[in-house]
Amino acid sequence: MSSGFGLRGGIGRCYPFWAEYKECLKTETRNDGLICHPAREDYFECLHNRREHEIVRAVNAEEQKQKNAPAHGGDGGGH
Repeated sequence: MSSGFGLRGGIGRCYPFWAEYKECLKTETRNDGLICHPAREDYFECLHNRREHEIVRAVNAEEQKQKNAPAHGGDGGGH
């Protein structure tokens, strides 16, 4: 797990998320882990940036879609 030390000797960037998750697990009363699931998700997002990558992919796909769509207006056929 996380040692708490970063590459340059300070606190690791994800350590606060790990500490929050660890504290939550100490008080977890269910066996399925649902109470601490949000803290776990935050920790894993810090480690892997999956949500951020998903958002970037969606933005890039929309930009590409708009770029490939025919331009509207300018043909003089309006009111």
